[in-house]
Amino acid sequence: MEFLVLEVDNARFGIPTVDVREVVRAVSLGDAPAQFPNMLGMLNYRGQVLGVLESAFLRGRSHRELSPHEHLIILQVEGQLFALRVDQAIEIMTWTDDDERTDTPGSVEEPDDALKTVADPRFGMVRLLDAGRLLSELHLEQSHQPTQEVEAS
Repeated sequence: MEFLVLEVDNARFGIPTVDVREVVRAVSLGDAPAQFPNMLGMLNYRGQVLGVLESAFLRGRSHRELSPHEHLIILQVEGQLFALRVDQAIEIMTWTDDDERTDTPGSVEEPDDALKTVADPRFGMVRLLDAGRLLSELHLEQSHQPTQEVEAS
């Protein structure tokens, strides 16, 4: 299976290439709805408005300012497009069942978003991500955020 290797805060992650539509340079984003804490902003991608997931949560960190040197990974899961902000997309890696790997337990520092961790001689330890789980993180609302109803006038 092929994975796109990504870098986030000096850590390496891999996402299946079957879920990757495109890699683009970071651009200005529209404001994200306040009730979605993992959403960095909204991206106009070829006429579609996509939510952009802040990848810093993968390392237990908060939002940081978007830099034009970073990448946005356009992903498609179950027909739904969204973007993942990363420091950089590095290279395509092929992983097989024979490659060395370890299971990754979840914790505050290592969230339960990885399927496996693969040791690669070029990249070191690469945590393989599940794009479906990333999509669910994008739409995870703050539980304490009150719902506001707007009356028509």
